[in-house]
Amino acid sequence: MRRVSYQFPNRYDLIFDHDVSFSQAISSICRMDGKQTNFRTDIGLFKREIRVDIASEKTGFEHVRTDSEFLSEISERADFTFRINDTLLKGEGKVPAAEYTFLIRIDDKGGRIECFVIQQGRSGEIDSLDLKNMLKGALR
Repeated sequence: MRRVSYQFPNRYDLIFDHDVSFSQAISSICRMDGKQTNFRTDIGLFKREIRVDIASEKTGFEHVRTDSEFLSEISERADFTFRINDTLLKGEGKVPAAEYTFLIRIDDKGGRIECFVIQQGRSGEIDSLDLKNMLKGALR
């Protein structure tokens, strides 16, 4: 079943192809949900968290799952939202630093996929190219 959203715009920031099957791509993207990494800048130590949602009933999004029953239902095309949250970790506690939101569309093109990336909002350090690199790293 196609998991598409009517909210997905017709203009894209970035389009790329990748040599991976549709089912493997969907599985890899769903496994990115909940991933955390830490990085340091001159400001301090940060925690980065990723949340992934998938289109539901063409008008909304729901949280992804990684069970085989959920993944096997998805075919042809899938729209996702990615939310990347950066939190500054200080001795006094955690301070929200930035939130980035992207829309991602994955199309099945036989033995490969076509991916469309749209950044919602234009502020911050992460852009569509950074997300493309994250996705390509996860799709190996």
